[in-house]
Amino acid sequence: MANKRDGFIRRHPGIVVPAVVLVLLSGMAIVGKIAAEQAANTASASMSAQLRTTLGGATPQDFLSFNSGARQRGSRAAAVNKLDGFVNVRATAKSAVIRMQPDGWWSGFTERCVVAVVRASATAVSQPKVACVRVPDLN
Repeated sequence: MANKRDGFIRRHPGIVVPAVVLVLLSGMAIVGKIAAEQAANTASASMSAQLRTTLGGATPQDFLSFNSGARQRGSRAAAVNKLDGFVNVRATAKSAVIRMQPDGWWSGFTERCVVAVVRASATAVSQPKVACVRVPDLN
């Protein structure tokens, strides 16, 4: 049986070599995607924890005039604006939606966004598996 297989490999290297390369590349892509997903989940969880800490006790009014608030030392708007990965804030009197885009080597393989919705009653942080530009307006 081994002789038949060895004979096929010797007679058809143009089929066998590309097939082996294709299998190896597919395996590497799968391993890379799994590693990217794990790294993205870790980065998103870390950013979510940092955002929860920064937003502790925040209200939507803290973000209504974000541009002027970001220039005031010690304001919540300034603290959010300084965070790595900050994308934008959309605020109304009832809620403020803050989008953060984690970054890392994995960003070419998978997309993540960390979204915080600040309401007077509570702050909710989520991690949708899409780019921030694809997160629907939550106000």
